[in-house]
Amino acid sequence: MIASLALIALLARLGVWQLHRAHYKQALAASIASRERMPGLELGPQGVDFASAEWRPVSARGNWAGALTVYLQNRQYRGVSGFWVFTPLRLEGSDTYVMVERGWAGPDTHAPMLVPPIPSPQGTVEVRGRIAPAPSQWFSFAKDPPGAMVRQNVQLPQFAAYHHIRLLPYVIQQLGTDGEGLVRDWPAPDLGMQTNYGYAFQWFAMSATCMGLLVYFTTRTLRRRRAGSAR
Repeated sequence: MIASLALIALLARLGVWQLHRAHYKQALAASIASRERMPGLELGPQGVDFASAEWRPVSARGNWAGALTVYLQNRQYRGVSGFWVFTPLRLEGSDTYVMVERGWAGPDTHAPMLVPPIPSPQGTVEVRGRIAPAPSQWFSFAKDPPGAMVRQNVQLPQFAAYHHIRLLPYVIQQLGTDGEGLVRDWPAPDLGMQTNYGYAFQWFAMSATCMGLLVYFTTRTLRRRRAGSAR
């Protein structure tokens, strides 16, 4: 009996914990939406405080380091597998770079096994976007060669060390109209709230099931004892 009650309480507690996680992520989503409406920042060589600037609008001036462009493969857009394209931007008047997540590119129609040609305009450009976290790391059976142009993942510290550049530890997710062969229809950050609600439902359901079984077997045992006493 005590073990059963402890199990029921534990399962219910796990459900409550998942609900708390979902509510936290709901508040985080509201915070992201609020930051996206804040006044824009100008990104200089000194960078910004990422904790307070994440998802805020930002603009940066500099020159593309087109030779360092990387293509993250197997990224889906509307059911088509293509590439997320990243190019470092050397910030104006400095040796500091920021990685720009420029958009999604589909495979080259003339050579599907090759990356599509994405131009990087020469001269000083202004990039508008929002401060975003470094790219998430996808599972891969093999490590990408440090200098690979087409790769599964890119880790900013390793990338900077390999190319001997100073790179800020976050990215600019470029916004605006599509261009240069790139699509900038960015998905909203997936915080996983629905997953938490799903897990909470499962834990509560298991707790309720155990409670129902406990009541059933306890009632049946009591009835049998009463029947035995009445004979």
